[in-house]
Amino acid sequence: MKRGFTLIELIVVVIVIGILATIAVPQYMAATERAKGGKARHALGLIAQGEKLFRAERDTYVAFGVGGAQAAIGNFIEMNEVDADADWTYAVGGVGPVGFTATATRRAGGNAGETITLTQAGVWGGNFTP
Repeated sequence: MKRGFTLIELIVVVIVIGILATIAVPQYMAATERAKGGKARHALGLIAQGEKLFRAERDTYVAFGVGGAQAAIGNFIEMNEVDADADWTYAVGGVGPVGFTATATRRAGGNAGETITLTQAGVWGGNFTP
């Protein structure tokens, strides 16, 4: 009596693995995009805290462009990781004595160019859709 798998059994196993992979890969990609969005929201929260601390000391908010978080508000809160983020770029605009808008822009991937925004009033916006 021979032991082993028949060709049909092996083909069925390969088909089942293929079906599972077809379901799992898009779910994995969506989960990683949601996680990257969460990372950007956290960084925008840090930027908002730094801006509020800056305003408490200097009576105005400060604007900065891509890679300028550490130079602008780095004395108030640690911004090295924000400037070194490989997935997002961060900037603050619309600055005045009463408000600001912090923006995170997705660098690459299927969501490249999409944004998440946060105002001094805590209002979230943007067009990021993970």
